[in-house]
Amino acid sequence: MSEIRPICEAEAEPFLALLCGVFDLDVSRARGVFFNEPFFDLKRKWALFEEGRMVSILTTVPLSFGWGAAIGIAGVATAKEHQRKGKATQLLEAVLAQAERSQEAAAFLFARETGFYERCGFRALDIVVRARIRSHPEPRPPDPMEIDEVVRRYDFWSGENPDRLRRDPRRWNYWKWNLKLCSPLHGGYLCLEGGMVREALTHELHHSWPLPEGTQWLGLQGMAALMGVPLLDPVTELFLMGRGAPAAPQMFLTDQF
Repeated sequence: MSEIRPICEAEAEPFLALLCGVFDLDVSRARGVFFNEPFFDLKRKWALFEEGRMVSILTTVPLSFGWGAAIGIAGVATAKEHQRKGKATQLLEAVLAQAERSQEAAAFLFARETGFYERCGFRALDIVVRARIRSHPEPRPPDPMEIDEVVRRYDFWSGENPDRLRRDPRRWNYWKWNLKLCSPLHGGYLCLEGGMVREALTHELHHSWPLPEGTQWLGLQGMAALMGVPLLDPVTELFLMGRGAPAAPQMFLTDQF
């Protein structure tokens, strides 16, 4: 007998164990992130049970755009002995139906392969690319920006187009939880995380950016084009897929679910 529902508190550890087992993650290291990230919500961690045993799982994340509410879907995983039996499809369809009843009609996810999700009604909307950013040295790094100014600039930009992701206080807490260091760039800002840029808000086009040599972009191809990121030899990492969405979302990978 099958049952599909959000998990309860006592089922959080088995949920984490199944997730880590499928994706070959270290449970002890993953536990701190799993339980402490700002979007942790048992009501959004779904599981399919067979005879009382958890066999397939996924997590939904609330998203907000100018056109309305949506969900991000992450961590779709099925116990190895139950794979290729339609369990993930059964779970995904049930969760999508519930989301529609909750007025979260659109859904997005990041996938390495598209076939399974296309059969569930998703389509590829964009791709995630990794590439070096054409850069030039600068004599002195700019001073970091105040977070309040970053929030102001992002919220203004987001409000200009209904396809752009809105950040409510909870989403900003998630953003800050990952500890971004932002600096001014061409009338906007960029977030430099080690040698990686996943978010950059710019209003001007430049042949190269003032970054350390070898800095990489990891983000949507559409956003790189919109922001004029000078990419060198981009490589596809993931597909952004959507179902029930009016358009491809404009969002940065700092908000990846």
